[in-house]
Amino acid sequence: MRMARIKVQGRGAVYHCISRIVGGEALLGPQEKEQLRRMLWQQAQFCGLDLITYCILNNHFHVLLRVPATVEATDAQLVERVLGLYGAKHLYAQTVAKSYRLQGALAGDLRRGLLARMGDLSGFMKELKQRFSKWFNRRQERFGTLWAERFKSVLVEDRPTTLEVVAAYIDLNPVRAGLADDPKDYRFCSYAAAL
Repeated sequence: MRMARIKVQGRGAVYHCISRIVGGEALLGPQEKEQLRRMLWQQAQFCGLDLITYCILNNHFHVLLRVPATVEATDAQLVERVLGLYGAKHLYAQTVAKSYRLQGALAGDLRRGLLARMGDLSGFMKELKQRFSKWFNRRQERFGTLWAERFKSVLVEDRPTTLEVVAAYIDLNPVRAGLADDPKDYRFCSYAAAL
């Protein structure tokens, strides 16, 4: 029986999330990792989450995310987030932007729908994995599931020392996997990106 995911309600929280490729296959090459990295940042910005650190390996990825208690956004900010996530050429983004331009505000149901997607850990991971799967399957001319199961998440105490330990664990993954001698040399982790 599947256990309910532990999610903190009413206040901000930090989570270490992991998602693996089906069968443990090493399907993520440099181009796939770069695309996933871009989508990760886009999705975090859209959802209003703080991406503390990440590491993308050949067959799975780790993220450390701070989820705020609430996400406040004006209509203009919501439109900007939609454009950032989907791009200006996407039909949905064009529809949202046009609606805002013509009315000077987003319709109530559209606004509520967008806000419901903000600050939600499960929604963040679901959308990220779906968007990447669609991109990957188109590119590889394949179909079917890419991810092995629902993502794993661990609630992390939001204290500097605790976050440093978990971030170090995440950033050292390429060293443990034999992909780099030093995390600064591994392009697809936030430690290297920060340097």
